[in-house]
Amino acid sequence: MSDLSLFDPANYRSVQKPLREAHTLPALCYSDPNFFNREQERIFDRCWHFVGREDELSAVGQYLAYDSLQGSVIVIRTDSGELKAFRNACRHRGTRLLSGTGSVKRIVCPYHSWVYETDGRLSRASGMNEVTGFDLKDCSLAEVPIASWGGFVFIRYTPDGLSLANTLGDLPDVFRDYASEDFRCVRRREFVVRSNWKFLIENALEAYHTGTVHRASLGRQQSEVLDTQGHWLGLRVFVEGKNSVSVLSDKAGVFPVHPDLQGDQRTSTYFTNVMPCTQFVFAPDAIWWLSFKPLAVDQTQLILGSCFHRDVIARDDFTDVSQAYFERWDTATPEDNAICEAQQLGSISDPTHQGRFGPEEGLVHKLANWVLDRVL
Repeated sequence: MSDLSLFDPANYRSVQKPLREAHTLPALCYSDPNFFNREQERIFDRCWHFVGREDELSAVGQYLAYDSLQGSVIVIRTDSGELKAFRNACRHRGTRLLSGTGSVKRIVCPYHSWVYETDGRLSRASGMNEVTGFDLKDCSLAEVPIASWGGFVFIRYTPDGLSLANTLGDLPDVFRDYASEDFRCVRRREFVVRSNWKFLIENALEAYHTGTVHRASLGRQQSEVLDTQGHWLGLRVFVEGKNSVSVLSDKAGVFPVHPDLQGDQRTSTYFTNVMPCTQFVFAPDAIWWLSFKPLAVDQTQLILGSCFHRDVIARDDFTDVSQAYFERWDTATPEDNAICEAQQLGSISDPTHQGRFGPEEGLVHKLANWVLDRVL
C-alpha cells in the first residue's frame, strides 16, 4: 500500500463503525514503518509520557533517565525538594549527562566537566572565561514540562499541549479512594517484546483472552467496560468466588483490602489505559503499572512496576506474602508478551487482514479509533 492510500480515511471506515459492525485495524497498521512514524509524530511527540513514581525519587539529588524515541530526559529531585525534568544533553556540545537511576549532588558533564545544579542551572564551565559574551545564566539545561497525579510522574516533550489534568479527565475521581500517593514502588521489571506497541496495550484492555492465554495461570476472568471522561480507558475485571486477581491463588494468604474501598472496588481489579499506552492497575490489595514504550514498529519496551501501600510494606510478613504477587506478575506477563509476539508475526504474514471485534473487545475498538483520529 502506498503512503497516500495508507493514510486515506476511506480505508478505515469499517474500523469506525459501531463495535458489533466494526472491523479491526488492518494488520499493516502494526507492521508498516510509515504508519509507525506517523504515530510518533502525531501521538508520541505530543503526549504525556509516564516516567515513574514520586517515591522512587524521594531524596534530593535522586534522578532517573527516561529514554524514548523522542529523546532522553533527566527527572530529578532538586535541592528545593521539587521534581524537575531536563533534556539529557549538556548545553556545550550536547553530551549525554546521566544514565539509568542514581543520586547526585550536581550534574557533571563527562566530556568537559561543565557543572549543573539539580535545578538545571549551569554553575561552572571551566575554560570558558575568555569566550566573548558567554554567560552561565544562558546555558541552563533545557527544561521540559513535568506533572504528576497520585504519585505517578509524567513528562511531555512539547512546551504546549493538553494538560495532564485534561488528559486524565475523571480518572483521579474514579480512583480517589485508593490513595495511590500512599503507595510505594518496590520493584521494576523490564522486557523487550518483539511486538508493536498496540498489540501489547490491546491485550491489556480485554479479558477475552484470559481463558486461553492464561488457562493454566490466571484462568477465565469476567469484565465490564467503564464509562470514562478524558483520554483514558477502563476495564473492571473480576472472578466470581475469588478474593484477589493479584495472585494466582489466595490460599496461601494475601494482603488486606484497602480500608477505604467500597462496593465493587473490594472485589474487582481495574485495568486502565492513559492514552496512548500507560496502564495503571488498581486492585483491592495492590497497584501495579505497565509502561509500553515503542522502540520500533515491531519492538516495544515493557516496564512493569509493583506498588504496595506503605502500611503493607511495614508489615513483618511483607517479604513472604509479596512473593505470591511477584509470582503472578512474573508468570502472566511473559504469557502476554509471547501472544503479542505471535500477533506481530501474523501481521507480517497477512498485512491487509482485518478481523471482527467480539463484544468483549470494546476498549480495543476505542483505542483503534483514538489512534486513527490522530494518525489520519
